[in-house]
Amino acid sequence: MRKHYLFWMILLLPFFKLDAQTYCTPTTGTSTTYYLKNAIFSDQGAFYYDASSHQAYVNNSATHTVTSYPGGTVKVHLEFGGSGAKALVWVDWNSNGDFNDFYENPIGTSNYVTVDDQFFIPPTQAPGIYRIRVQSGTGLSATSNPCGPNTNGNFVDFSLKIDAAIPCFVPSTLTAANITNNSASISWDAPTTAPNNGYEYYYSSSNTTPDNTTSASGTSTATSASIGGLASFTNYYYYVRSVCGTSKSAWSLRGIFKTKCDPQTSMFEDFDAVAIGASNADCWDRIIAGTGSQTISTGGGVNSTKAMYQSANGPANTVIAVLPRFSNINAGTNWLRFKAKVNSGTGLTEIGYVTNDADAASFVNIQSINVTNTIYDGYEYTVVVPNTVPANARLAIRNGGTTTVTLYFDNIYWEPKATCFVPANLALSNVTSATVDMTWTVPTVAPAMGYDIYYSTNNTPPTATTTPNLIGITANPYTLQGLNSATTYYIWIRSRCSATDQSMWTNIASFLTLCAPKTNLSEGFEAYNTGLITNAPCWGKLTTGNGGVNINGTGAYAGTKHIMQRPLNSSAMAILPELSNINAGTHSLTFRAYCSANTGVMKVGYITNPTDITSFVLIQTLNITNTSYTGASEYSVAIPTTVPSTAKLAIYTDSGNLIYYYDDVSWAPTVVLGVNEIAAKHDITLYPNPFTDIITISGGVQLQSVVVYDLSGKLIKEFRGSEKTISLHDLTSGVYMVKLNMKNGSSKTVKAVKK
Repeated sequence: MRKHYLFWMILLLPFFKLDAQTYCTPTTGTSTTYYLKNAIFSDQGAFYYDASSHQAYVNNSATHTVTSYPGGTVKVHLEFGGSGAKALVWVDWNSNGDFNDFYENPIGTSNYVTVDDQFFIPPTQAPGIYRIRVQSGTGLSATSNPCGPNTNGNFVDFSLKIDAAIPCFVPSTLTAANITNNSASISWDAPTTAPNNGYEYYYSSSNTTPDNTTSASGTSTATSASIGGLASFTNYYYYVRSVCGTSKSAWSLRGIFKTKCDPQTSMFEDFDAVAIGASNADCWDRIIAGTGSQTISTGGGVNSTKAMYQSANGPANTVIAVLPRFSNINAGTNWLRFKAKVNSGTGLTEIGYVTNDADAASFVNIQSINVTNTIYDGYEYTVVVPNTVPANARLAIRNGGTTTVTLYFDNIYWEPKATCFVPANLALSNVTSATVDMTWTVPTVAPAMGYDIYYSTNNTPPTATTTPNLIGITANPYTLQGLNSATTYYIWIRSRCSATDQSMWTNIASFLTLCAPKTNLSEGFEAYNTGLITNAPCWGKLTTGNGGVNINGTGAYAGTKHIMQRPLNSSAMAILPELSNINAGTHSLTFRAYCSANTGVMKVGYITNPTDITSFVLIQTLNITNTSYTGASEYSVAIPTTVPSTAKLAIYTDSGNLIYYYDDVSWAPTVVLGVNEIAAKHDITLYPNPFTDIITISGGVQLQSVVVYDLSGKLIKEFRGSEKTISLHDLTSGVYMVKLNMKNGSSKTVKAVKK
């Protein structure tokens, strides 16, 4: 827009010639990404240009013409293939075959991917046909050449027709409202000089532009009209022109609207057929208040398919997804069923309806749901729609406006509601090592045959064909029994209305049973993830300062995992599982250990409060002088009967910045050995370890038997006799516990790894 040029144009244009000219064929580079994809030029007549692929140069001057008049204004809308493209618009005002004269670049280099701009027709411009050239590309500048070269982009030519005088001006600002599945209202603004005989309008489902020979669809003496008999869910293009006595204006710039879908009686939407980045699925609508957002994304749906996500960023920036129209919305026969999840935290979603699908204020809430699950499996939500909802309303899902929380929705059904309803508010309490108490809210219509319960250590949700663990339970609360200790369970319940009619399962619930007191312990830490020692069930830790107790994945005594305990000039403590015979006086705590220096000190004792490191009571101090597991690395502490029965054993380090490692922790009966036997016991080793097929037992002891167990404690093999070389070639690769039973009554268990 260069208004300051107009004065000079008034003076200069009378000297310009209007002869037809031959124009240069511009040259472009090899890039085919950045090109003019869509163009609309409009004033007293418009043209519409669309391209699906790159062409270096397209001459549309004979087929695409925009009409204006001296002193008129041509509006320009440009879109491009490829992000980052810019554009220049040239007009050969003096028709001399080039675009290098004054004001012949009325729209300079744009800054945006989409261009919405305008240029002015000089008031003294002579009537005639003038050449327009659009240049697109990425490297355009004020010195760009309308003949090229143009490395990244293309050139397209059009025509500009200047009429001497316009007796009848075009209406503007076309809008459509009150859109239904078969009708709409259109309106427009009158031109500055209003027509004497009203207006004609034309509409069609084809985007073919009407011309001066096209018959109008209707007439109006006002600046609006109602049109009907339309097809549902169809794009319509509409135009208006002024009628001024015997003359008529050109058709206006087109308006576009899409009719609504016909009402449905049922629906399933999983968004998989919807384009990524679209705001809605077919027949849906969206209402945005403030800066809320809603779009279709990939990877956020069930099984990582597409989903609809909403982000509201606060109550003032809410977003509403408006579902298709349902003819049975208030019949009381259907419900809305869907899956939802959040990225994190708690997301509030409100299920209701709108009476105006363009007005957020018309939303009426039916039910609020707090969504806390970050996965879909095991979670599904249902909302019963009452028959008080207006017949012309549309169901809607509103993001409650929780800041930083994104809600995802998938697999949405409008379907007949169940005849057997799901119990609600499943709650779990009073968890022990073998039991848990369950309670739930009875549905409005209580089931005639009680409830089914399904529980598992796997979080895979049950289906309608899954066999429940318990059938027809009538007690509520109910105590679930016979569970394993220190185990995570997942649980669901459903109503049983008859032998053939059960409700859906509730959303997933889970709990971790408590640790049961142990009488024996043999722990090599192989079965757990590296990280905190609490990854091993029933173990605990207490630290001060920067102290740490972790399961480490390298350098173990046998296998790959052991404990790394580091006080870091503070203190670190590992707390053992509860032992029912801690003060029986019959057992000892045994483990392999070494320190990063030969000055290490480990303290073995007990704590009376597992949350208070100061409750530690020392039983024995161990000087750890070895710096590897080789040699005499086994340590044993006899636990006296004076230890309280409710205490827990603990391994405590608080000496400097040393690192302690230990493995093969055992709680087993104490064996009293002679001096020679003690020395021999410390010398017993297996080698090689890890092994391939054969293991050899070293040390001056007499064997009675060798027993091999897997990590679950299952006996795998047993060898009787004093043979110290044993073949284990038929074992699969893995970690095993090898128990050596000596003729003197003592025993030793060693962890061995087969490659």
